[in-house]
Amino acid sequence: MTLTLPSRLRDFWGEIAPRERNLIAIGLFVLLPIGFYLYVWQPMHSERTRLAQRVEQLRGELAQLRADSEEVKRLRGQQPIGSGQTLDASVRVAAARFGLSDSIGTLTPQGSDRLAVEMDAAAFDAWLRWVGELGVQGISLTACKVEALPTPGLVRVKATLTRAAP
Repeated sequence: MTLTLPSRLRDFWGEIAPRERNLIAIGLFVLLPIGFYLYVWQPMHSERTRLAQRVEQLRGELAQLRADSEEVKRLRGQQPIGSGQTLDASVRVAAARFGLSDSIGTLTPQGSDRLAVEMDAAAFDAWLRWVGELGVQGISLTACKVEALPTPGLVRVKATLTRAAP
């Protein structure tokens, strides 16, 4: 296979000295790989690395969404706390759902729509979910004192709960 050059380039190549031809050939031999690396290989490699990191991030998000999906399925399967129940009964039912039944120390009624709750060694994340569930059921947290215990993740809680008027 022979390579034919356009006439202007062939004329230019024929007019320059052999030493200049060698310098141009060596320059092209050095610059072409450098140009290929800088303008093709390196951007392609950095984009590939960025996309691989993004795929790992998306896999983590997918795992979290699947876990959230299982939590939603579990919560949908639960029976709602009855609004006809007393505040005390509603609080106890919700506590049982989140594994806080053993943590409840005392429940002191303060009228028909207020309840003082004391918990010893409650798991903080379960307590937060419990308060969220009560909020959905129309029971709000009026006052609260949370103390961290020496065991990581456990807290002592003193709270006042109020049922919203229907």
